[in-house]
Amino acid sequence: MNNLKNKEARRRAERRMLPFAVEFVKFSTGFAVIIAVALVALHAASAAMP
Repeated sequence: MNNLKNKEARRRAERRMLPFAVEFVKFSTGFAVIIAVALVALHAASAAMP
């Protein structure tokens, strides 16, 4: 019986963690894209300087 309760508790915890993981991946991807765009813009700006 106790093993069943542990499995149910683990499943509930995993269900709660999944949306957090998805949001974390989305945030990390967006952050990486913003940093990449900033670095490319900085590179282009420095290359345009005489």
